[in-house]
Amino acid sequence: MSASQTSPPSSPSRSTADRIARQVLRIGEADHQALLSLKGSIWLSGIRCIITYAVLPALAPVVGWIGVLARPLSVLLVLAAMVLSIHSLRRVWLADWAQRWAYTAFISVVLVLLSVVLVVDVRALLAGG
Repeated sequence: MSASQTSPPSSPSRSTADRIARQVLRIGEADHQALLSLKGSIWLSGIRCIITYAVLPALAPVVGWIGVLARPLSVLLVLAAMVLSIHSLRRVWLADWAQRWAYTAFISVVLVLLSVVLVVDVRALLAGG
């Protein structure tokens, strides 16, 4: 091979767990620019938390009809949070971030908690409350 020809860069050696996680998240090789879009997900998650845990509870006593909208809105916000959490997790793995396993553990806990909230809200909606 001449000096002007170069071989394509080889993909880094990955552990079995890394390869499985990449298959589950449906991502390919690393893209180190992927973390740049994570900022938007973090902002949306913060806005969702403010609405869910500050605005809705504060307005509920003042505006009686908000109680009717609180549960459906909560379900929508939880579903949005779940989608954004998975999106951010994919971005972290796509960027090949060194702390991706710690972030995966964190997002797993977040998804479990959001699932509990979703089940409680859906059961309350179905029960008519």
